[in-house]
Amino acid sequence: MKDNNLPYWMALSHARQFNNRRKLEFLIEVVHEKISLGEALNKVKDGDKQGFDFTDKEWGGLQKEVNDLANYSFLTESLESQGIECINVMDTYVYPKSLKKNLKKLAPILIYAKGNLDLIKKNSVAIVGARKSEKVSLDFTDSIAKRAVNGGKVVVSGFAKGVDKQALDSALKYNGESIIVLPQGIETYKSKTYYKDIVKGKVLVISTYHPKANWSIGLAMDRNKTIYGLANDIYAAESSEKGGTWEGVLDGLKRGRTIYVRYPEKTEKNANLILISKGAVAVGFDGQRIKMEKVSVAQEPEQDYAKQPATSSHRLTDSEIVIAVESMLIDLKGKGVSSKEIVEKLNLDKSTATKLSKILEKSGLFVKRKKGRSNVYSLKNLLPKQQTIFN
Repeated sequence: MKDNNLPYWMALSHARQFNNRRKLEFLIEVVHEKISLGEALNKVKDGDKQGFDFTDKEWGGLQKEVNDLANYSFLTESLESQGIECINVMDTYVYPKSLKKNLKKLAPILIYAKGNLDLIKKNSVAIVGARKSEKVSLDFTDSIAKRAVNGGKVVVSGFAKGVDKQALDSALKYNGESIIVLPQGIETYKSKTYYKDIVKGKVLVISTYHPKANWSIGLAMDRNKTIYGLANDIYAAESSEKGGTWEGVLDGLKRGRTIYVRYPEKTEKNANLILISKGAVAVGFDGQRIKMEKVSVAQEPEQDYAKQPATSSHRLTDSEIVIAVESMLIDLKGKGVSSKEIVEKLNLDKSTATKLSKILEKSGLFVKRKKGRSNVYSLKNLLPKQQTIFN
């Protein structure tokens, strides 16, 4: 880690009022293949903006950090004495390509790491889920971790209670390897539980935050993007309709990532089915894809809720309604279906029928249009695509 520019990388990485996207633009415009970061920031210290269109807040935030370079130099020595490596985003050899590919201009400027750096370049699997997960979710996590290890993949863990901790422990149980992504600074990581595994090269601990930053809810939520960005494959064991797992899966889907979500058992109360309805891939206990058209929304393969009315003994949940309507529209091959037809087909009670529009709108899968006095729904992905000026 003999890098004379490291204090400068820290100053840029931790500058406030200067977001990650803009920092990367600064690196591309001013530094890349032109001058070193040290030279660029020394010019900043002298008041030279080097043609970059800083806002007043960005300029003030960066100058503040540049004026603190002496302290960053001391911090560099401290990290070195602890065997902590620092990887900057322009290090083409060590910096993970997956982070650049998946996060683009949200890729962290600097990564602090302790342990076997080779792990960061291997194919990896992230297994995520709620802190308070059911036993079935933890068993699923164990199963996926075992499968990953057998396939020679590294398991990425967020080091939280529940699924994250299970993923880490299962990877090591099966003699595999794991990357711990911290929601805090690397100097505040004091756990000795995995010290032997770090020394053996089985575990790599990384952080993208200031080395002295304490744990916070904000960092825990923000850390998820690094977990998702590092992983080649992402499995969600259990999610509620809020929190880190929910937000992480939705963000991943928006970015075009394939995310595998465990298909829940009939008695479970979680948001797994909702995530599946929003585009996540349903998988069974062994991680294998489930063909949704062959499995009913109530985990009873012999039934098909798109073709068989619900009985009074089974009131469909919101997620089941979404999946049933989706199946109905797939069978209709692009033809729309009215709210009245949905209510009759699924035998919905008056209360559920009243909120049908909100249920379908929330899923994001359907397009609603007026036909007379009725609402008619179609699947977005079955509508003919319109030409745009960008085609």
